Parts: sequence; structure tokens; C-alpha cells
Amino acid sequence: MSRLLLFVAKLKKHLSPRQFMRLLDTHDLGKKQLNRLLAKTGVRTQSHVVIRPPFYFERGNLELGQGAFINSGCVLLDEATIRIGRMAMLGPQVRLCTTSHDINPQRRKDNDYIAPITVGDNAWIGAGAVVLPGINIGHNSVIAANSVVTEDVPPNALYAGSPAKFKKWLVEPELA
Repeated sequence: MSRLLLFVAKLKKHLSPRQFMRLLDTHDLGKKQLNRLLAKTGVRTQSHVVIRPPFYFERGNLELGQGAFINSGCVLLDEATIRIGRMAMLGPQVRLCTTSHDINPQRRKDNDYIAPITVGDNAWIGAGAVVLPGINIGHNSVIAANSVVTEDVPPNALYAGSPAKFKKWLVEPELA
């Protein structure tokens, strides 16, 4: 085991996932080392996951499918589980937020809204996009850069804008 892994194993009891990621962001790690270190924070990864630092998460409530790609600067606020499917891609500066707040000023501080996010297999979320709590993005779908996703996205669809709206089918759905 490398010196870094031994060092982190000793520090793990004293580091929050957020502090742990700051440590990771300062080291150029191989894929095996990265996956081992992520597992220590509770993140579940399959093979061939690629994460480009810096990369930020809160709790370790992440499930990363085989071949998932997370580009630099992504922020995953994972109070609830975030599932990223096989071969799914997150562009630079993507934000997945499983928590939000009440819009009423008197209730805002004490009333968090928390719900999981799922990104389907082979989906692509473009640079700077924001995905809000409780959203499911279907397999093979594309979210255009800088979009804000406020509703579920069906499989094989292109969504764009703020708020993100349906633009076209990437593969025509079967007629019933």
C-alpha cells in the first residue's frame, strides 16, 4: 500500500468526506488508488470510473457506474443518494444538488427538501448544467450546457435551457 493510502487510512477517522476530497484534489492518483480512497468515504464505484479533479461531494452517498466520467470542477451535493449510470458523462462544472430549501423566508432555514438524483446509463450532462433534487435523467439523454433541470428527463431526449425543456428525441420512441 502506498504511503498516501496508509496516511489517509490513519486520518480517515478524523476527516469528513469534504476534507477528504480536498486531500484528493491535491494529489495525482491512479484509478485504483482513487477508487480505494473513494470507497473509504462510502462512495460505491464500478470499474473504469474517471474523475478529473477538483471534484467535490458532501457525504459519500454516490454510486458511480462502470465507465462513468466526471470532469473537473463538478459539485455533487449528496445529502440523498446520487446514482450515475454506466458510461454516463458529467461535463466540467456540473452541479447535482439533492437538497434545496423552502422559498418562504420564515421556513427557509429549517426546512430542507432532500431527494435523490439518478443519471441514466450513457447520459451526458453538459458543462455548467445544474440538476435539482429528485430528478431522474433517462438513459442516453443529453442535457445541454448551462441548463437547469427542474423536471424528469425521459430516455433518449435532448433538453436545454433554464429551465431545461424538451428539444428533440435523439432516438425516436416506439409507437404504441
